[in-house]
Amino acid sequence: MDLWGRSWRRVVPEAGGKRPSPPNRSRVNGWSRPLHSFQAVAWVTVLVMAVASFGIFIPFLPRDWKDVAYGVTGGLFLLHLSVHLLAVSIDPAEPNVRRKKNYSEPVPTFDRSKHAHVIQDQYCHLCEVTVSPKAKHCSACNKCVSGFDHHCKWLNNCVGGRNYWYFFLSVASALAGLLCLTAVLLYVSIQFFIDPAELRTHPCYKKVSDKNTWLLFLPLFPVKVKTPVVLGIGVLVLLLDVIGLLLLGHLLVFHLYLMVKKLSTFDYMTQGRQQLTPRAAAEKEELSVQTRLPQCADRGQSPSTQRRVVHSPESFDVCECGLPALRNSNDFGRVTSKELLLSDTLSHQLSSTVFPENLGPTQTQAEGAPVAVQVLRCELRHHHHQPWERPVTEGVRGSAARPEAA
Repeated sequence: MDLWGRSWRRVVPEAGGKRPSPPNRSRVNGWSRPLHSFQAVAWVTVLVMAVASFGIFIPFLPRDWKDVAYGVTGGLFLLHLSVHLLAVSIDPAEPNVRRKKNYSEPVPTFDRSKHAHVIQDQYCHLCEVTVSPKAKHCSACNKCVSGFDHHCKWLNNCVGGRNYWYFFLSVASALAGLLCLTAVLLYVSIQFFIDPAELRTHPCYKKVSDKNTWLLFLPLFPVKVKTPVVLGIGVLVLLLDVIGLLLLGHLLVFHLYLMVKKLSTFDYMTQGRQQLTPRAAAEKEELSVQTRLPQCADRGQSPSTQRRVVHSPESFDVCECGLPALRNSNDFGRVTSKELLLSDTLSHQLSSTVFPENLGPTQTQAEGAPVAVQVLRCELRHHHHQPWERPVTEGVRGSAARPEAA
């Protein structure tokens, strides 16, 4: 499983993911086919919230508060309905696309053998028009969108320069309407358990003697229901209200952040992709290098039995994986450079190791060697004392050889 090549950030598209094929014809707006299921969910949610607010819970309020609730909530609902319809109905395409394009004609399939990108030098090879610098060709709508921000599935339309503020106002007005509904629900819930009589002030309740009977859809279409029905509707509406507040609140804060940074949603996604791609590539390369490194252990020994020869500062010490022992070294003086013949395992990766003159015992990386291959540079001197041995537990892996005494 290729876990290293996968991006876990949602805004970055997967390299191997399957994308839906673009429609044969360009879509005009959010009412053009194919319709999206999220669009239906959005309209059903708006309808449910409107019915619950105006038909069920606001009539429970006292007379003085009822008029204020109708005015504020009704105004927000009309504002949201207006800007929502405008955001869905506006064609956000480029001016040149709207002037030239015939939406009834099919759009040609993009041929990557001829062009590297759909838009090159501000010319779209599919729409066959010159576009503005911030225009992007939306694959879902199959047209170039002016000031492209993102394709909204809830509107089933692209959000661009022509309808961005209508989209933003629809989010803000919906959030404000849900906050008003939350306040009404809190009041009704508290009064229901403290003083239910405060919720039965409407004149129609004079004809109702049972305290467990409630009237819905006042004052036009009174419907008698029992207490469990009212409680069930209240819990369902409250759950939808909380979900809507979380989603819309997150979306509104995100777009306020983009406004402060003077970015579009597309710019934000592109920046995240550019920042994440080098990091993921570096991690993948590091893993690849580690897995491709040759085994430094001797073939006849297990890693637990490997030993490292450690000498005094005047002795000769090479911590190179797979290096053969140097022989006939009793006449070594100060060595300025020495070519070391490597074993078959590392002969294709490192051809020689150079010890510069007048260098103390410092551990550095051999030039041209992999990251894990390290060389301990030191001076080669004649010595007569015996080395001592210790098991290798960490640091550079491999075996070291001591020059044999004459």
